[in-house]
Amino acid sequence: MRALRIAIIGDYTEGKHTHIALNAAIDHARPHLNFAIEAPWIDTTSIATVESLKQYDGLWIAPGSPYKNDGAVYSTIRWARENNIPVFGTCGGFQYMIVEYAKNILSIRDAGHEESEPGAQQLVISKLSCSLKGKPEEVIIRDKQSWLYRVLQKDIITGHFNCNYGVNPAFAEQLQQGALAFTAFSLQGDVRALELKNHRFFKGTLFQPPLDSTPERPNALIMDFFYTISR
Repeated sequence: MRALRIAIIGDYTEGKHTHIALNAAIDHARPHLNFAIEAPWIDTTSIATVESLKQYDGLWIAPGSPYKNDGAVYSTIRWARENNIPVFGTCGGFQYMIVEYAKNILSIRDAGHEESEPGAQQLVISKLSCSLKGKPEEVIIRDKQSWLYRVLQKDIITGHFNCNYGVNPAFAEQLQQGALAFTAFSLQGDVRALELKNHRFFKGTLFQPPLDSTPERPNALIMDFFYTISR
């Protein structure tokens, strides 16, 4: 069996602890899988067209926004969504999934991200009222039919975050029109996870699963992502 190939879409930064943790989490998973896995980082400036990504079995939109080439990230997410290609977005990846969906499915053409597009008229991603930079937080899984609950079998988990931006509460209800569902929330009701119900694997978390992974216990969400792609 050939190795599973997953493209890590993002701009790898030496010494950035979340990027180091992402690579480590993949290494944690390897001994527990019954197939080999290749997971190269793809710098966003190198994505001229999505055609270059067809060689990969799945995509992981990594933390580290704004990206060097935001346009390439949005195009990649749209391509994966429209072509039923497995894609996992964490932190910045989760945020960009929201903006892409808002623009291209809900027709909120001026939807934007406050960090990279502070002048956008419809800031569907805005600055959090309280920073989650380097902080853990209790996350409630409300949707018992969700991917999160199926994999974790828990009502409440501890999410590990490294961000200052999230879903703007003013748009939360509007964003859930159609197949997009918000499945987990903070104790205050702020969105922490999403999934596209009619897609093979289109999932996103504001928290970062790699920060909760060890060699003995690789993160269950990451493991399920890999196994889903392998089937």
